[in-house]
Amino acid sequence: MRRALVTAIMGLALGAWCISAAAAAAVKGKRTQRNFTEVVVGARLSTSGARFENVYRVKSSPDGGGAVIQDGALDGTTYPVNAHDGAITFFRDGARTTKDTFTLGVPNTSGIGTITGKGMCTGGLGFHKTESCTYTIKGSYDLATSVVKLKMTGTDTRAASAPFH
Repeated sequence: MRRALVTAIMGLALGAWCISAAAAAAVKGKRTQRNFTEVVVGARLSTSGARFENVYRVKSSPDGGGAVIQDGALDGTTYPVNAHDGAITFFRDGARTTKDTFTLGVPNTSGIGTITGKGMCTGGLGFHKTESCTYTIKGSYDLATSVVKLKMTGTDTRAASAPFH
C-alpha cells in the first residue's frame, strides 16, 4: 500500500512537472497576434499636485470585463497638457501592466476635452505574463464630473497557448 502511494505521488509530481514544462515551452515557442479594441469608462479617484489616480471599468475587451487602476502625472500646468502613466488592468485570467503617454486637449466651455495618446504592454500575470502590445488612445474627459472615457485600438501578441477570449 505504501509503495503504491509513493508511486502515485511521484507520478502526480512528474505529471505536474511535465505540464509546467510544456506550458513554459509554449510560452517560448509560437506566438499569436491579433488586433484589438478596448473601451473603458472611469473617474478620477484622487489628485495631489500634478499626480493623479483614476479607476476604470473595462466595458468592452477581447479579454472580457475587468478593472483598471491608473497612476499618472501631468507634465505641465496649461492646456494642451502632456501626461504619462502606468496602469494595471485586472481580468479573470490575469493582470496586464501598461505605460502610456497622452495629451489632454483644451476643454470646451462645458469642461469637456479630448485625450489622445499611445501606450504599450509592459508585462503582467497569468495569461498576460508574456503579452506584448501597442495601441493608440482616443477619448474624452469631463472636468465637471471627472468622468473619463477611453478607447484603445492596437495589436496584441501572446503565447499561442494563452487564449484570446
